[in-house]
Amino acid sequence: MRRLLCAAVGLLIAAAPQALADPVADRAIAAAKDYVKSNNLKEPKLTILLSSLYNNSFPDFAKKWEELTGVKMELVPLGYTDIPAKIMQEGVAKTGVYDIFNDFPYTAPDAAGAKVIIPLDNYAAKYKPDFAGIADGLKYQQYHDGKLYIMVNDGDHLLLVLRKDLVENPQARAEYHAKFNKEVGCPDTVEEWAQQAAFFQTKEGDTRWGIKFEKPLYGALGYRSINFSYRHFPVYMKGLLFDKDMKPRITTPDGIAAIRAFAASVEHMPKDIQGWGTPQIYPFWASGQAYSAMSFPSIVGFGEGNPNSVIRGKQITCIIPGNMIDGKLVRRAPQAAGTGYMVSAYSKHPELAYLFVQWFTSPSVSDEAVAHPRGFWDPYRVDQINNPKIVSRFGAEMVKTTLENTKYAASLLMLEGNYEYFKILDNNLADVMNKNITPEEAARRIETGWNKVTNDVGRENQIKIWRKGVESGIYLDKF
Repeated sequence: MRRLLCAAVGLLIAAAPQALADPVADRAIAAAKDYVKSNNLKEPKLTILLSSLYNNSFPDFAKKWEELTGVKMELVPLGYTDIPAKIMQEGVAKTGVYDIFNDFPYTAPDAAGAKVIIPLDNYAAKYKPDFAGIADGLKYQQYHDGKLYIMVNDGDHLLLVLRKDLVENPQARAEYHAKFNKEVGCPDTVEEWAQQAAFFQTKEGDTRWGIKFEKPLYGALGYRSINFSYRHFPVYMKGLLFDKDMKPRITTPDGIAAIRAFAASVEHMPKDIQGWGTPQIYPFWASGQAYSAMSFPSIVGFGEGNPNSVIRGKQITCIIPGNMIDGKLVRRAPQAAGTGYMVSAYSKHPELAYLFVQWFTSPSVSDEAVAHPRGFWDPYRVDQINNPKIVSRFGAEMVKTTLENTKYAASLLMLEGNYEYFKILDNNLADVMNKNITPEEAARRIETGWNKVTNDVGRENQIKIWRKGVESGIYLDKF
């Protein structure tokens, strides 16, 4: 019997590495070693232009890659707002100083148009990455014009989070039900979210539901600044931004209503919200001065893990609220940021660069990244709900909800010139929020500006790329 037990233990130990193996990562490691050897590389190195958000976590993976393959990673951190311009500059300078670019997926169309990044299809066919378990709205944004250009490692689609202690307050629940004949909780529609925001908005010094509010309670938090508004606007828009011929839909009744609702939401947010980004929104949420927040999933982890947070254990994570369209509830969770990896056309070793990208985005390594305590990667593969480290970091409810939310994940514009489209939208939304112009006037200005961008880039080609993207499902909506 003892010999049988020892044999069984031996079999388990022998089987363990195989059970834990990730063939996608293993293929990349083995191929990288072969590449270095066959090309007789001495002190091989890859350089990545890295979003500075990841400078506290990415070095751990760079070190591990070097240990596994002998290939050193040189990191060049840069603020994410500056990365697109730096990538386009490389298209002119052609220095080859970077092998890999790290940025949002919607940077890829302009970079591909400038031929500063390369399609990865041939390498993918050879080394076989694994995109299983990634929702279509996330998976297909890796492609532009039908070609694989960027590989993602993040689920940064928007969700909604509420104050659990307020939702569960018996007096607040009774008052809300009496007023609206509905239970308070995760709202189905953006209209209902606005209704809850107005209900919970409370002035400083007021006493409500047995609570004395020493500071004002704002009904909502959301990103309403330049360079952020465009990421949130699709939540309010019923349908696509353009028709099949790239004619803007912003001047339709749906477009004007979306502008009006988006702008009206600032009435329940801090007065200076138009100047806020993540460094202001996350701590404010954690301070307990808001009832709800629409944000990137990591705001939930911040609320739980920040030492100054007063809302630890007091958060309810909700899937994105939607809109009623022809009697049907339609939800869209914009992929408001997310991060991916592209290979420079001027890299001296593009195949080796690709192999790093495949390794880093493989199922096992991407799990490690999402679980990293100092990382900004969010859950995005459906099986990550089974990873105890990820669940421990974010909480089971948040992981379950954000992975459910991936069903509604929709890409932002995967078109050349998208930052120009975004800027035009943001500037006019700001004018409406500041009551400088009406939603109708903003819609007319946006339409004119968007048509100019389309014509400048090339309408015929834009229509072709737009139709391909819509047909692939990355925007969820179809023509």
